[in-house]
Amino acid sequence: MSLTIIPASVHPDLARHQESMQPQVFTLNGNIHTAFGFAIVNCTLIEGDDACILVDTSTSVDKAEIVAAEFKKITEKPIKTIIYTHFHADHVSGTSAFVSEAELEEGIDVIGQEELVDHVMRDVGLIAPILGRRAMYQFGMRLPIGQDGTVGAGLGPPQRPGKRSFVPPNKTFEKIYKGTTGGINFEVHLIPSETEDQCAVWLPDSKVLLSADAVYESFPNVYALRGTRFRNPMIWAQGVDRLREFAAQILIPHHGRPVEGVKKIDELLTDYRDAIQYLHDQTLRYMNKGFTPDEIKEIVTMPERLRDHPWLGEFYGSYKHAIPAIFVGYLGWYQGDPVELNPTPWKEKASRYIDIMGGREKVISLAAEALGADDEQWAAELLTWLVRANSDDQEARAMKAEALRRWAYQQKNATWRNWGLTSAMELDGKLDLAGGGMVLGSPDQVKGFPLVNIMQVMTVRLKSEESWDYHMRVAFETSDTEERCALEIRRGICQFYENPPIDFDARVTFNRKSLLNWIFSKTTFDEAVGSGDIIIEGEVDTVATFLGKFEPFNQSDEISLAAR
Repeated sequence: MSLTIIPASVHPDLARHQESMQPQVFTLNGNIHTAFGFAIVNCTLIEGDDACILVDTSTSVDKAEIVAAEFKKITEKPIKTIIYTHFHADHVSGTSAFVSEAELEEGIDVIGQEELVDHVMRDVGLIAPILGRRAMYQFGMRLPIGQDGTVGAGLGPPQRPGKRSFVPPNKTFEKIYKGTTGGINFEVHLIPSETEDQCAVWLPDSKVLLSADAVYESFPNVYALRGTRFRNPMIWAQGVDRLREFAAQILIPHHGRPVEGVKKIDELLTDYRDAIQYLHDQTLRYMNKGFTPDEIKEIVTMPERLRDHPWLGEFYGSYKHAIPAIFVGYLGWYQGDPVELNPTPWKEKASRYIDIMGGREKVISLAAEALGADDEQWAAELLTWLVRANSDDQEARAMKAEALRRWAYQQKNATWRNWGLTSAMELDGKLDLAGGGMVLGSPDQVKGFPLVNIMQVMTVRLKSEESWDYHMRVAFETSDTEERCALEIRRGICQFYENPPIDFDARVTFNRKSLLNWIFSKTTFDEAVGSGDIIIEGEVDTVATFLGKFEPFNQSDEISLAAR
């Protein structure tokens, strides 16, 4: 069946929103420089008498190098303090563009909340393959830039893959950190909001507040489509209330433009937290009446004053993709119908539905009618049954791809658009299925991770089906940094020990460089043992068998999200 391909377009509101985000360095109070629009996230340089404080380091080394060059035009004063506001990769991945390894060794304070590295490792380790793949869809990283692809992510310019580095904090804190750099007094306050480790930076002498991701120029992303743990809206609203207590004269969000004036800032923060609480309260109101997430999505909308607020447009977060997350956060996935407990497998269900609809050709015809009537949503839903029944059905895939493209062009929300267009690319067979989401990321990132965080990832790489009758415990040590941990395979599970037990079956010793070479397949285990880079206490063959029970580090599986 031939398809009419409609011209690419962008929702006018989204186009205006994205076009407003042109790169610019805002200078505030004479010495605070915020780089806006160079990447999805802002970086802020606070200039002191003889040294600078850098808050957040951008999404990649490539983007950070551009920002660093802009800052160099303003001042040559050295950066002596780096503050990470939270663990998200777009805030911590460009550090090496601003400071060299030599400068770090000479003494630069890198400040972060005490749980930051654990959060980084969850996203870049335990769930990296699926999270990386889904992030590629959310941000449209493989799409062309422009009307036929991504125009941005709702918070900044289009997100592109790039080289990432990670320098872990050398100064951590639980709730508050106070310091002085270059004569600038600063405080870092833990203010859980978008993330559990979210921190705001307060400059008490100038009453300037850097609010990180607690507030940005879009409706808040109570749930990120790429996948997140539950972001409790009331914790977020209470976090914004904490920001209000500072009575700041200048507010610098790290996804948005600075705001000046105590009254203007308070009004913005009040409206922002009210929107969050409104969505929370009304979702729970209808949950308590027995409504399901799909039903609540059709009922709850914002009051006009919040719906039309310039900082609350649905360009990144949205009501409809937040409401199900709130439901699940409080009640879990089960909606109450027993048919959900042990449902018919979806391929079988798809085949049965196709049969009762009159067969494959009838479904194709119905989908074509829906496309002809500009009902892209219904067309895509119908075609999903055909793709689920047979993911190799190229006609159904092509039709669904066209339906999703048409749907995506109409979306005001940037992440919905990106996801729809990337899914269409996958259905058309033009997306590299093995290219998104490597375990642990890049060597420049991994060299900053503690051994315990690296090896803990092994627990979810265990091939349990090959170890049901297997039991062995191995200790691991680094010879240069004196880090230790242990793993025990015990009949189908792998237990991680941050502190190795006294008794073990074998011990593996290596330096950090050898560890990286092994992780990134620059050498094999046998080669490293033969060269002396890895030293085994115990039987080499038994350790090789032990390690063979795990999927390799950075094995890149083909992950399909749309054509399945």
